[in-house]
Amino acid sequence: MRGLTPAVLTLVILVNILAPCRASEKGFVTVLIYHKFNEPESPSTSVDLKTFDAQLRYLKENSFNVLSMEQFLSYMKKGSFPPRSVLITIDDGYRSVYEYAYPLLKKYGFPFTVFLYMEGIGRYPDYMTISQLRELLKQGVTLGNHSYSHKRLARAYRWKGRNDYLDELKRDFERSESRFLKLFGEKPKVYAYPYGEYNGLYREIIKERGYLASFTQDSGAVSSETDRFLIPRNPIVGTWAEMKHFKGVLKTEPFYVISFYPEPGILKNNPPSEIYFDVDNLSDYKNTGIYISELGWIKPLLNRQKNRIFIKKVPKLKREINRIGITGVNKKTGKKALFLYMVISPPQKTQSQNLLSTEH
Repeated sequence: MRGLTPAVLTLVILVNILAPCRASEKGFVTVLIYHKFNEPESPSTSVDLKTFDAQLRYLKENSFNVLSMEQFLSYMKKGSFPPRSVLITIDDGYRSVYEYAYPLLKKYGFPFTVFLYMEGIGRYPDYMTISQLRELLKQGVTLGNHSYSHKRLARAYRWKGRNDYLDELKRDFERSESRFLKLFGEKPKVYAYPYGEYNGLYREIIKERGYLASFTQDSGAVSSETDRFLIPRNPIVGTWAEMKHFKGVLKTEPFYVISFYPEPGILKNNPPSEIYFDVDNLSDYKNTGIYISELGWIKPLLNRQKNRIFIKKVPKLKREINRIGITGVNKKTGKKALFLYMVISPPQKTQSQNLLSTEH
């Protein structure tokens, strides 16, 4: 893959083609992300209780394996997951989690993880109190880091230069981790990117700080080959909380991608010279398409000899944030397969800044 630094290469999802069983036979996990509950004044981020109860009941009645974060990480390390696995995550730490979601999750006996906006908890009225969070912790709920400031920390070009950007990241991590340790007696082990935005250097720093995994807001399912520091999650908010969409998310499997271009995070060139995905056994899929959130679905070109799905002549991307991906239908399982990731297009005047190189 052209021009990739060693650190960025770790972003590329690699499938071990010599493994004794195919990746598609190792199972997958659907990771769900929620924010607020029973807050109709926040329709784009809230789920009403009737819908949430119906979703949990559906998981219970259809024998889904709802995993704790500890179980999720353990299965990922082993390289396979039980069938019908689900991980429930909630971002920010709003008080409605304790008041409305927690009783229902407790009723169904489902473990879950809350990623905390560390500046807000215990201080602002919309967020859980420290005593409420400590109660969740005692009940086995996993608490993770969602940054101290909840800034758009992935947009490195908004800082004056590389050193300023690194200082900002270091300051945010130190403040969030210090407060987490003071309040809960331990350091956070998992991280969720604010707004689901990331870049290669940001990801590398999370890994270096000893986190076991970090989570995005890219839709899709998780396989044991998924990058542990770019784990996709499916937003269950607003109209995406409707049961039809919820059931569709649970039926979506990973598209097993060996390599792809352009790399995730901040684009080095806009437009990219091409977009491609090298996949595991292209012949297993039909109705394949490439998606760019700004442009919608695009019919791709196929190189079956290389197992490559690609497009040429990509137009310049105008949005600051885009998600790029592929989808198709697995002819063997009949399920939709999806692989999605995020790219950031800096404003033109900052596009030439090379803030993110890890080679210094």
